[in-house]
Amino acid sequence: MDAAGARHVGARLLGEVEEGNLEEAILAMLHDESGDDDDVVYSLRGAFTNNSSRYRNLHIPIPMADLSATISRYHRATQSAPPPLMSVSGRYLAFLYHFLSTLISSPHNYTVVVVDVEGKFDVTRLIHPTPATSTTNPSNAATPADLAHVHVYQPGHEQLHAALAGVDEYMLYGSHSSRGRQWWGTVVVGGVGGDVNAGWKGWLRVEREGVTGFAVGMSVEEALREREKRHEVVERAGWMASSLWGTHTWKGG
Repeated sequence: MDAAGARHVGARLLGEVEEGNLEEAILAMLHDESGDDDDVVYSLRGAFTNNSSRYRNLHIPIPMADLSATISRYHRATQSAPPPLMSVSGRYLAFLYHFLSTLISSPHNYTVVVVDVEGKFDVTRLIHPTPATSTTNPSNAATPADLAHVHVYQPGHEQLHAALAGVDEYMLYGSHSSRGRQWWGTVVVGGVGGDVNAGWKGWLRVEREGVTGFAVGMSVEEALREREKRHEVVERAGWMASSLWGTHTWKGG
């Protein structure tokens, strides 16, 4: 199959993916909070700016300036050029919820594609993360209406290449809800490709900030006594995405 054929098949694959589960999740969530389904349906309508990924500038928002600097140092040091912009490992889902929530919320209002091979990405988690810095206005956190602009697909490993080949065509010409937003890029969870990929191997490793392991030689009884204290420390701790080229930290679940 030639490149054009792969793009067509991939776009068709993306277009045929059932998105009802996402809308149903948002509807159920907001119905519980407001009891008004009519408002929810209206909030799921959006818009999209035609920007080919070939010409996109993968902008990192100002609240994540340390992350942007880390990425720049990495690519200079390794003499590599995107894609991918980032390759994330460790507790990567925590990072993706934080990062994507910032991208899709005001004032940035991007739309993104998530190709989740693992089936672990929970789009509703994007509305809960703490804003990127303590000085960020909490009202700028992602809202349920923003979730309509996160296009999540779950192809099998054997379909990943075709799905990625069709992303550009689908986002530019497909029938979807984000025609008035700028497309930031594509995130791949559990595979290689896209503008950001997350999996078991990556140069940016995500861990809890400042949480150490149990001391060497500690008895089982001592470990059990310390467990509750450690749980409290973990709950208060932030997150850290670290590398040889810099570190980005944030608070939030």
